[in-house]
Amino acid sequence: MKKTILSAIIILIFSSFAKAQSTAEDAVSANIRVNAVVVPSIELITVNSMRLGNMQPGQLEIYVNPVNSLNAGYMIAVGMPETEFRLNYLSERVLSQTNGNATLTFTYVLSGNSIENQSTSELLEGGNRNIRFNEEGRYYIWVGGRLNLENAQPGNYEGDFTIEIDYI
Repeated sequence: MKKTILSAIIILIFSSFAKAQSTAEDAVSANIRVNAVVVPSIELITVNSMRLGNMQPGQLEIYVNPVNSLNAGYMIAVGMPETEFRLNYLSERVLSQTNGNATLTFTYVLSGNSIENQSTSELLEGGNRNIRFNEEGRYYIWVGGRLNLENAQPGNYEGDFTIEIDYI
């Protein structure tokens, strides 16, 4: 009995399906419109790397001022014109001695400007500050910072510095 009921149900389903396909008046149509907005990526161009210069005997700190030092690093962020973005970075980084176990702590300080003028750039201190690309889609960034030399061992040091830039 169960087999007969199951067969009857299957026949009814197939006949309903066949009927829906056979009549054009009963056909269902749908239009789907899809839009996509493609946001171009932000390019970060390094023009000059930061230079620390030479240490003097007894010197306890090196400071590169991003607003007025010729030793500051210089980068250009390129994105969508007049669009807001957020810039994030870890200000304190540990530099490791390349041929040893010593470390130094470097504290990054950044300044930025919508025009290519370092002396009028503003310090970009932490927080969630909104920044805007200029009408050409550019924002200029200068990189400086402080290097504490109190416990410095002779040698070469290296470390990473990462800037994250996201559209808002």
